Amino acid sequence: MRAGGHRPWNHDGTLCGVYYAIVCQNKDEELKQARIKVRFPWLDGGDQDQAHWAQLATPMSGDKWGWYTLPEVDDVVAVVFIAGDIRQPVVLGGIWNKPDAPPEPITDGKNEFRGYKSRSGHRWLLDDSAKGKISLADKTDNLQLTIGQFEQGGSGPNAHTIAAPQSAGTTGVATVAMSGKLKILCPDGKLTIEGDSVVISADDKIDVNASATLTYDSGSTLDMKAGQPGKFQGNTINVN
Repeated sequence: MRAGGHRPWNHDGTLCGVYYAIVCQNKDEELKQARIKVRFPWLDGGDQDQAHWAQLATPMSGDKWGWYTLPEVDDVVAVVFIAGDIRQPVVLGGIWNKPDAPPEPITDGKNEFRGYKSRSGHRWLLDDSAKGKISLADKTDNLQLTIGQFEQGGSGPNAHTIAAPQSAGTTGVATVAMSGKLKILCPDGKLTIEGDSVVISADDKIDVNASATLTYDSGSTLDMKAGQPGKFQGNTINVN
């Protein structure tokens, strides 16, 4: 991929096949079509003055939607040329090479992970191993959303964990319904809420219902208050 190589033209002056290119600009101010400018180090003097704007092929695209991952400046990419015209390159994808290593090395040959890792280290991971999981994590690993089986903290296959950030000034994790309703449903199993202190509050009304048995159990004191008259109702009420 050094400059100064021969020109790989066909006899009719076109370029067929796939070629290396180097990204030299990724800000498309003229057309705003997410084009990137590439140069071709295999050309004689393959520098900025021989660079061309290239369209980017993506897995899907449409009107203001689609897969959006622009290559970075100095990334190595693979290109083809529309009708063999060097002035109309199309980027097929990025190329890992000696200075630009893959996000995760595959040393065991099992190839059980798929995913994406951003420039700063944010990532999502699809784990296809026997203890498979789906994970979304920030670059610090302090904030994670994971669904799957875990060696610690749960036993899937439907275990779900949200890890709270550990940095100074944080208070935990909030699950919020911005509008409408938020429903937690566990129809065929056991729903457990645990914590050093658990607070349940409502501006209007709280209903607690059980089809069979409802138990309140306190290892120390039990305090129940009402601002208005209270009522206990049942076939038999025992107070010990």
